[in-house]
Amino acid sequence: MEALKPHLDPNSTVLVIRPADVTVDSLQHAMSSLEGISVSFELLERLAASDTLYNVVVLGLFRAEKDVDYELIQKSMKPSGVIAIFNGDNSSLSLDLLINGFSDSQQISQTLTIAKSPASAFGTSTAIKSAPKVWKLDTEDDLDDLIDPDDLLTEEDKVAPNKTTYKCGPKSDKKKACKNCSCGFAEELSGAPAPEFKSACGSCYLGDAFRCASCPFLGQPAFKPGGDVKLAL
Repeated sequence: MEALKPHLDPNSTVLVIRPADVTVDSLQHAMSSLEGISVSFELLERLAASDTLYNVVVLGLFRAEKDVDYELIQKSMKPSGVIAIFNGDNSSLSLDLLINGFSDSQQISQTLTIAKSPASAFGTSTAIKSAPKVWKLDTEDDLDDLIDPDDLLTEEDKVAPNKTTYKCGPKSDKKKACKNCSCGFAEELSGAPAPEFKSACGSCYLGDAFRCASCPFLGQPAFKPGGDVKLAL
């Protein structure tokens, strides 16, 4: 504990994680080595039941700790607190601390390593600034590798579709309805009233983005319930 004392503020509150079978003499010796500093001793499994926050948490003072619950320890620490680990595995300790949110890991001696807890309290959240909606190219950017979108079009893509080739509808060249006509043109030619369609999912009227794969209106524009499908041909 003497090696830890130079790294503590006199006003610090220190929590020492103790094993259940620690002797009274060992506790008194630990307190005497940190004379003038507020020191508490607690079992690791009892930290969850306490709301007290400490500036410093000490582990492994009496013997090496196994299966350390770093999240539970961090919940018991004040922002920018110090975690001190005695008798830890120096080969992996720095990486373990970094992975669990601690920073500025230092190996003070062969048996002592310290690190800092995050500067914000455990569970603190903050809003993230939204990215700009427009991606602007810097005038100094190399634009030679950009693809001209016009180069992606073939001559066939640029030809307007022939509207007279549509096979169904009042403007088709054959004036004939499809066998599975669902736009009401077949009923219009026969003089029968258009059948009243009832949607099973309730989304047929909204457009293809909301329709089932087998919807009879697939490929047709959105329309109002009860109204006729109108194609802009």
